[in-house]
Amino acid sequence: MGAKRMRVIAAASLFFASAVLLSVARPSRTLASGSQTVGQNPTPNPAPVQPNRSQETPSARSQDQNAAPNPYQPAKAVSAADVRYPFQTPADGVVVFDVALDARGAVKKVTVLQDVPPFTAAAEQSLRDWKFAAASQDRMPEDSEMPVAFVFRHAVYIAGEPPFTPISPAKESAETLRGFVAPGILSISYAGYPASTISMGAVVVQANVKPDGSVGGVSVVRDLPGGFGPLAIKAAKHWKFQAALRDGRPVPSKVAIAFVFSSRSLNPF
Repeated sequence: MGAKRMRVIAAASLFFASAVLLSVARPSRTLASGSQTVGQNPTPNPAPVQPNRSQETPSARSQDQNAAPNPYQPAKAVSAADVRYPFQTPADGVVVFDVALDARGAVKKVTVLQDVPPFTAAAEQSLRDWKFAAASQDRMPEDSEMPVAFVFRHAVYIAGEPPFTPISPAKESAETLRGFVAPGILSISYAGYPASTISMGAVVVQANVKPDGSVGGVSVVRDLPGGFGPLAIKAAKHWKFQAALRDGRPVPSKVAIAFVFSSRSLNPF
């Protein structure tokens, strides 16, 4: 092989090697060039992330619930005074008052709905020392009314329960469609007398009257030692009521009931 031919082969080999190196280096430069382009022309700031509305919903609902109107709260008896059973009578019966209250809970007027002498005077005297809390709507106190019943019956009795005339709220009229109409008392039940005591006095309970007129629960406002409280609660749960109305719609209410017990030692029979 001549020297000239050797030079041609060497030159061809060099040319081929240069071409291969050039083809390998070109993509690297392209990539490098691309990275420089990204660096020189940065992508604009991404759009702000929109808040997830599903995550905001609980908070919004909580605010809505907190802002929801407070349900109607009826007037109630806070404290009650004792009642003495008149000694000089063998009679018994139920005296019922309608107590009108202002927005501070103060008594504006007391109306006798069922009069049973001589018990009415004793009941009214006790009622002067009772304390009440006003009704409210959306936490705003307002004028209202509530019935207060005084149940008088001797510890020892031989006759059946005296009859009771139902006391119903006013019939539907222009007045009942606005303002408050107190609940009615449709039927009553007398409390028994504990067997192991000769005590006397009054147990005052408060019945929660639901919008359908049923009794939702009974709480004690004034107790009398000797086992009187449970008997009074048991009797009050059997009372029947007609629901109170506010602007023509049934609302919850409360009725205070004083069960007045005479002593076994003072049996008038």
